[in-house]
Amino acid sequence: MVALPASERFGGAYRRLGRFGWYCVGPALLFLICCGFCWKLTLTSEYTWIDNPDVVQMDVPRLQFQRVAWRNHEFPLWDPHLWCGQPFLGEIVGAAYPLSWPLFLSHPSRNNPLSLSALNWYFVFLHFLGALFAYWLCLDLGMSRLASLLGGFVYSFAGMFGLTLWPEVLGSLLLAPLVLLFLLRAFRGHRRFGNAALSGMFLGLAWLSGHHEIPIYLTLAVGGIYLYRIASHRVDWRRSLGLACTTVLFTVLVSGLQTVPAYEYSKLAVRWVGLDHPVGWKDAIPYRIDAENSFVPSSLTAIIVPWAAHNVEAFVGIVVFCLAVIAVFTRWSDPFVRLFTCLALAGLLLSLGGWNLIHGILYATLPLFGKARIPSRFLSIFDLGIAPLAAAGLDSLVRHRDSPVLRLAYRAPLALGAGIVALGLAAPAFQKPGPSDALFLAGLIGILFGCLVLALFHQAIPALHARLCVAALIFIELGNFSAAIYRDRGAYKRETLLPKLTQYSDIAKFLRSQPGPVRVNAEAMGAFNFGDWEGIDTLSGFGAGVTSNFLSLNWPSVRAQNLLGVSYTLTKQAQRADQQLVFRGASGVNVLKNVDAFPRTWVVHRVVQASSPEDLQTRLDDPAFDARSTGLLLESGPSVQSCTGDELAQISQRGANSVVINTRLNCKGMLILSDVWYPGWVAHVDGAPAHIYQPYSALRGVVLDRGRHRVEFHYRPTSALVGAVMSILGILGACAVAFWERRRNSRPTIRGN
Repeated sequence: MVALPASERFGGAYRRLGRFGWYCVGPALLFLICCGFCWKLTLTSEYTWIDNPDVVQMDVPRLQFQRVAWRNHEFPLWDPHLWCGQPFLGEIVGAAYPLSWPLFLSHPSRNNPLSLSALNWYFVFLHFLGALFAYWLCLDLGMSRLASLLGGFVYSFAGMFGLTLWPEVLGSLLLAPLVLLFLLRAFRGHRRFGNAALSGMFLGLAWLSGHHEIPIYLTLAVGGIYLYRIASHRVDWRRSLGLACTTVLFTVLVSGLQTVPAYEYSKLAVRWVGLDHPVGWKDAIPYRIDAENSFVPSSLTAIIVPWAAHNVEAFVGIVVFCLAVIAVFTRWSDPFVRLFTCLALAGLLLSLGGWNLIHGILYATLPLFGKARIPSRFLSIFDLGIAPLAAAGLDSLVRHRDSPVLRLAYRAPLALGAGIVALGLAAPAFQKPGPSDALFLAGLIGILFGCLVLALFHQAIPALHARLCVAALIFIELGNFSAAIYRDRGAYKRETLLPKLTQYSDIAKFLRSQPGPVRVNAEAMGAFNFGDWEGIDTLSGFGAGVTSNFLSLNWPSVRAQNLLGVSYTLTKQAQRADQQLVFRGASGVNVLKNVDAFPRTWVVHRVVQASSPEDLQTRLDDPAFDARSTGLLLESGPSVQSCTGDELAQISQRGANSVVINTRLNCKGMLILSDVWYPGWVAHVDGAPAHIYQPYSALRGVVLDRGRHRVEFHYRPTSALVGAVMSILGILGACAVAFWERRRNSRPTIRGN
């Protein structure tokens, strides 16, 4: 062998290191841009993004519950704090989403709740990932680095992504660019099946995010792209069909950790969808719910001017919209421009929901489509199309500066800006409500953009300077709207929900000092999930659904609450005769002890069978029926013995997914635990498996013989195990297919002489 010169040996390494450095520059710069845009969250402690009813009352408590479970070395499969226990993974709340797990592992203290600083950085982290993935998509389409940076920034901070506060919705939105990145690579013939598999993998990860609406719409968009591909490439339709099947296969596999438990839960639960009553899995959601949540045509102006519009989530700004239009008219011959234009238009038209007959046809014919129920979130597909178009338009300002299109490109925003300013001046005369300052700013941005394009058209300004100025205008325009969702923590001149996170801490401290795990009726807290936030079991909760067996217990009644072991009521109302005032919080909430409440676990020595669910409920409501000594089943009951004397049933250990009870019985009986029965719970008595009965149709019961026993309940759902295996196999399989195809394509071809 001949040794290579040192210059050649190290030259390749230097070149690779240089390329790697350039690969890092873009993401690093993008991170700084995101931090700068979110300066209220990253550079000060005065603002927060969570001051929203759903976020404060539901999402942040969920994140806190997951953090505590992870810190206790448990995966949050079951939530014991709401509705007497519910399958947390099945409720589709984001527990299966890997990109959220760092938040739960990074917080230093186990005992303290999530800090606002940690939540702020988590929010910025999600937006940075969305911007980064869109940046990679634009680079992969051949755009310049500056245009790609703009495309990533626009996708993350304009439109629905920029104005959405719910973490589970952001989780699916940020992965959408990667789905299209690998899908378009497959269409270009670049490692077709490997990239089709990776596209399906990221679409499956989007299904793990914790909300079903965006994944449904994104899946529909991918399906539509494949249908067009198959129809337009008739000669190669078999290969296109094979790519589609590959994407579907890996989407189904990777999504398993969320979709399989969610499917199990959906058949055993009901959820609220905007009606006056909850609906089950087989119940169709009325189309009027979709119509009420549609993007209204009168809000189309919100795309460029967020003023007096019902759906402001459509806002992308004048500059972004004009850049997208420039890309359409100057680069229509590029296949990706046609694709993203169609994607944006389809998303916008379908977001009209009840105003678009095509949406109604899809509602009536496509499986799962009717479960989404918020057509306005189709705007996420509009954003997915317009962000790359805006990036392409920025490049077109230089590459097509001699195009006649640019003559209109500067006249239109100038006229639009002047018209908006005139409208702002005229609005007070018509007593039209709206943010007039925002109107004036939009008009100014339009005028400045028109002047920039005019200067560029006449070559009066260097191309780089012009593009940087355009990017600065977008930064300012979006910053005065998307960044306005960050609220001042001081609640200056407005109401704030942040006190809910701290004002009940003295009550929580008192309840934790009481013996045994307590369960409370937190009626004074309203919709706030006090249980998840403070780690205290509550009778009810704020969420989309609850298991049907629990709902059948008539839980608001006093008798049902006594049965469920509701030992305290948190209220500002006067106490009942069966209640004692034991504590009064600084917030004015009284802690009343329910003296007739059952213990959390007890033993019965009489078991009877009800003839029907109605008969069971009638007996439970009958004051003559003693549920403390008699177990009531819908199934055939086991034989037990009658005896007297003191017995023991006490919870000794408890986690998110397990309960351990120490017992002592004088004769054979049934141990009852007042937690919700659900498939996946298994019981062991002194290490031996035991059957779990369903006393009162919703709780858990185990038959025990005379003597001392250690009873262990563990939540080990088959649905979660099957889903986890599917997801792991899907991720590993997609990576293996991509790696194998890369290795195969990189092998040198040996030709004969």
